[in-house]
Amino acid sequence: MNICIITSSFPSHPDDLVQAPFLIPFLRGLQKRGHRVFVFTQDRKGRKEAFLERVEVQWFPWKGSDKPLVHLNPFRPLDTLRIGSLLLEGRKEILPFIRENRVDACLALWVLPSGVFAYHAYRRDGIPYSVWALGSDIYRYGRNPFFHWMMKRIIQKARGVFADGFDLSKKVEERFERKCFFLATTRPLMDDAEGRVSPPRSSTRFLFVGRLERVKGIDLLLQAMALLKDEKVDVHLTIIGSGSMEAWARDFVDRKGLGEHISLMGNVSDNALSLHYQSCDCLVIPSRSESIPLVFSEALRFNKKLIVTDVGDMGMLGRQYGVARVVPPEDPSALKEMMKRRFESGGQEKDREGDAKRAELKHLFNIETSVERFLADYT
Repeated sequence: MNICIITSSFPSHPDDLVQAPFLIPFLRGLQKRGHRVFVFTQDRKGRKEAFLERVEVQWFPWKGSDKPLVHLNPFRPLDTLRIGSLLLEGRKEILPFIRENRVDACLALWVLPSGVFAYHAYRRDGIPYSVWALGSDIYRYGRNPFFHWMMKRIIQKARGVFADGFDLSKKVEERFERKCFFLATTRPLMDDAEGRVSPPRSSTRFLFVGRLERVKGIDLLLQAMALLKDEKVDVHLTIIGSGSMEAWARDFVDRKGLGEHISLMGNVSDNALSLHYQSCDCLVIPSRSESIPLVFSEALRFNKKLIVTDVGDMGMLGRQYGVARVVPPEDPSALKEMMKRRFESGGQEKDREGDAKRAELKHLFNIETSVERFLADYT
């Protein structure tokens, strides 16, 4: 088949690690099965490189390309004009693109705005499509009467409907009256990466990977580290990622004298990230709100222990499969106690369900499983 991926989150060059990092291995999975892949996405500022073999990318123009799409607020007049431009230009450009490339099916990532273009191609040319929902689609726009009406039409006409979380799948079904299946957003990081990272002297090495934003709970994790230092528990935390709270985090580390216990690495390459996963003892995900973050499946791939907050699907998966210790959200003291338990166990604490449950979950979070599930609706 000729498959068109319609997305608002496509990497513009090989070092663009922010835009849907699972998408490239997903495209390669389609190609490996003999399908031709095309990408339709909105233009944005910055350099662009054609770095994927046999993948044609259409960057369609619109009047808001100087502002990240995620920062547009439909309730601000100027942003409303930008969103209108995005929808109009996308609808205008999608038909020539799919006709020229004889597209057989589309996959919209996400319901908005990409689903608008897939639905338009379906209405005009009968091209079947699937949609892959994110929490931001459903939670941010799903309660707005106008957007709800638009999303319901898109979802109900789709051949396949997917979401990147189990709880999110249920919410899609409840709000839009359409069966929705879980489809994992994951990527196959190298577990045999070359090189090394300098290990901290501490016996227990924790790792945080994610955006340094309040929603990701980086402040809660740093508060827990300060409490551990007060109790003279000698652990080390490596922080990978950047965000609006990076300056605050560095200041907090300095004020609390945590420099020997915390390493702030910023963004790193995939190879370096693999090395950090290999060298850590436990990944910590202290989020205030989450579905199933990409780092959850990455830690599974490296067979690492996890500490997660009980938000989204993380608590359910941690308990059901025995792969994570679960703490209440927004509770630095509880997080500190769980990290202390990891330290005191010396890495000998056993997962309750053993290797079989972990292997089952790893299969579910394999990108090849996601590719096969998407294609199943077209065979």
